[in-house]
Amino acid sequence: MLKKVVKWTVLVIATIVLTLASFSSTIFASASKPTPSWGSWDATTITYKTNTSSSYYKSVWKNAVKRWNKVGVVQLKAAKSGEKADITLTSSKSLSTKNGKLAGYTNYSYLKKSNNNEIVSAKSTLNRSLLTKYGYTKNQRTNVATHEIGHALGLSHSADKSSVMYASDRYASIDHQDKVGLQNAYED
Repeated sequence: MLKKVVKWTVLVIATIVLTLASFSSTIFASASKPTPSWGSWDATTITYKTNTSSSYYKSVWKNAVKRWNKVGVVQLKAAKSGEKADITLTSSKSLSTKNGKLAGYTNYSYLKKSNNNEIVSAKSTLNRSLLTKYGYTKNQRTNVATHEIGHALGLSHSADKSSVMYASDRYASIDHQDKVGLQNAYED
């Protein structure tokens, strides 16, 4: 009887160990790399202005700005009246490029430097008609706006679908890998 109890206990412990080992390797295997970046601003306080008459889209952009400010790496601050903003946030009736119609798009200017590109201006635009045509909710539009601000802050596309910087996903918001990518872009 004692032999059976010992054998059963060893089997249970071995099963637990294998399960934990399998679980931890799954966690490490799925741990994402930081979202890549292509550049950064010369300071972590970056001004923006919302250039749209739509109170709805002003609210979408405001929510996206709050999300990036909550990360704690950069501080997006509304430009004062008459002050030139670093980033312009806007919306357009339609938006298309040589690659087709887009939900959002960011243009930027930067100085090429040996260690990192220095962003000097950016303009992020949301495509109102496409977002409406495909039934994006306000939260999904905010995710697209958050993605576009990510580009304006220097982040590139991520290969991970859980990242807000994944190229074509309206469902993701800022993930840990996006925060790490932004920290890497702005470290001294």
